[in-house]
Amino acid sequence: MCAFPWLLLLLLLQEGSQRRLWRLCGSEEVVAVLQESISLPLEIPPEEEIENIIWSSHKSLATVVPGKEGHPATIMVTNPHYQGRVSFLDPSYSLHISNLSWEDSGLYQAQVNLRTSQISTMQQYNLRVYHPNYASEKPSTAFCLLAKGLLVFLLLVILAMGLWVIRV
Repeated sequence: MCAFPWLLLLLLLQEGSQRRLWRLCGSEEVVAVLQESISLPLEIPPEEEIENIIWSSHKSLATVVPGKEGHPATIMVTNPHYQGRVSFLDPSYSLHISNLSWEDSGLYQAQVNLRTSQISTMQQYNLRVYHPNYASEKPSTAFCLLAKGLLVFLLLVILAMGLWVIRV
C-alpha cells in the first residue's frame, strides 16, 4: 500500500527508453554496538534473477554482481571507508560490516536490479551505533519516544489551560 504513490510517481518518470519501477516501504531500524559487527539482511525472492545489487550509505558503498552457474560474485567496494570491513553473505548478499565506527551510523540502502523484469526493489536501513558503557546512548524504543512526546504535549496543554484560567 505504501508503495503505490511512489510507483505511480516513478511510472511517470522515464530513464532513457527504459522505465524503472521502484518499491520503497520505509526503512528498518538497526542498532549495533561500537567496534562490533552488524549484518543488514537483504530479502530477495529465490525465483528472481538478479542483475546487480548496489549498496550505498551517504554515497556509493559497493556493487555486487552475482556469479553465473557456480562462479563467484563480483564485488566492487567503491567507498574506501569500508575497504576490508565489509563482506556479503551468500546467497542473500546481505551486507556485513565489521569493526563499526561512529561514522557508520546513518541510512543504508540496497537497490536490487532484476534481470527478469524492469522492477528494481529498494530496501533501506537506518543504522544507529552506540557505545555499550553509556546507557544514555542506548537507543530508545519508538514507544518510549511516543510516551515522551505525549507527556510534553500534556504538559503544554495543562500550562495553556492554567494561563487561560488566570486570564479569565
